[in-house]
Amino acid sequence: MKLTKLSGNYLKSSIAALAMAAFCVPAVNAQTITSNQTGTHNGFYYSFWKDSGDATFGLREDGRYTSQWSNSTNNWVGGKGWNPGGPKVVSYSGSYNVDNSQNSYLALYGWTKSPLIEYYVIESYGSYNPASCSGGTDYGSFQSDGATYNVRRCQRVNQPSIDGTQTFYQYFSVRTPKKGFGSISGTITVANHFNFWASKGLNLGNHDYMVLATEGYQSSGSSDITVWEGNSGGGSSSSSSSSSSSSSSSSSSGGNTGGGVTVRARGTDGSEHINLRIGGNVVANWTLTTSAQNYTYTGSASGDIEVQFDNDSSGRDVILDYITVNGETRQAEDMEYNTSTYDGSCGGGSYSQNMHCNGVIGFGSTSDCFSGNCSGGGSSSSSSSSSSSSSSSSSSSSSSSSSSSSSGGGSACQCNWYGSLYPSCQNQSSGWGWENSASCIGDDTCADQWGNGGVVCN
Repeated sequence: MKLTKLSGNYLKSSIAALAMAAFCVPAVNAQTITSNQTGTHNGFYYSFWKDSGDATFGLREDGRYTSQWSNSTNNWVGGKGWNPGGPKVVSYSGSYNVDNSQNSYLALYGWTKSPLIEYYVIESYGSYNPASCSGGTDYGSFQSDGATYNVRRCQRVNQPSIDGTQTFYQYFSVRTPKKGFGSISGTITVANHFNFWASKGLNLGNHDYMVLATEGYQSSGSSDITVWEGNSGGGSSSSSSSSSSSSSSSSSSGGNTGGGVTVRARGTDGSEHINLRIGGNVVANWTLTTSAQNYTYTGSASGDIEVQFDNDSSGRDVILDYITVNGETRQAEDMEYNTSTYDGSCGGGSYSQNMHCNGVIGFGSTSDCFSGNCSGGGSSSSSSSSSSSSSSSSSSSSSSSSSSSSSGGGSACQCNWYGSLYPSCQNQSSGWGWENSASCIGDDTCADQWGNGGVVCN
């Protein structure tokens, strides 16, 4: 529950009419909550808690809620979901309106008893990454729902809980790449997190509530989120199993797909088969040739994007160059989520365009904007450069090379961002940017983070 750091008769008749209307309104009507409260609304459990300030929480239709808060609130958290929680498949969509300067989470959030555990599956966050909590213990990472999740256990000593003031552990799974700000959607296969935690000895107790929550700490923002159980609908699958595009292999840019996705790939044999998966659903599929070509899906599906190789055999490999979505190009070799590369075993590699085995490469979400300069029908968010901080580009693992290989010369400085090194931006002093094909951080933003990070120069 904490982020570590009118007049006369007309007036009378109007009041009477309003009173009668209120008496007749069904229980599912919208409500705005300003004080701590839990309960059920329109078939969903909800929880709203704050320790001070002006945070408000709106109960809307079905699994939808809204929130708004300012810096007058120290800490607050609220959401809709279920009681008890458990290993559900949880989907969500809506808007999450913060930026990288605000300390906030959007997360699946829950509690268990015996033992008392507070847990989070962090989908997006602002200025503070809980995978760097002070005194915590890292338990590695795993892949789920098109992303890598980094796992960390932290401890809260004599802090508020669902059983009063207690000392208890927090379990965090933190998504990489994190979702962008503004328009947002996704699916969380909760059992994957529970199972991985258990494999590391991070056991849960008896499930209490579990909600898809917004949280803020000494920050400001708003959200409008709808949650439901089950996989995303995924939009239109239309006639997406179309034949391959006749786009020339000489084209080096996929261009603006107008709301769709273009995949540039080739096979080594010419009989390799790939699927384009969006939001967990296959929306298009193609058989490759030995020449690099553009394969385009023009539907409107939304969610996590994966390219899947599904007919591996001797002599068959896929060379997946990149995809284009929202007018930006996402290179396969910049993507961490990869279950198809062979590195001693299938699924053993990342950051590669080579698909040797049946598996997928994940390219983030249709709502993401890694470059900070997107167009087309993909994302309606105002995430601009903010979501580039969560790009699954390999900037954190190749930051030394990106700083030394910059064609523009520039500074040898880097940003230690909660334990990971990123290049310092040369063309902006604040916020996240995209330079030399990698995420970068402005020096002012780097210096403003919590903890022991900051600008590091050779």
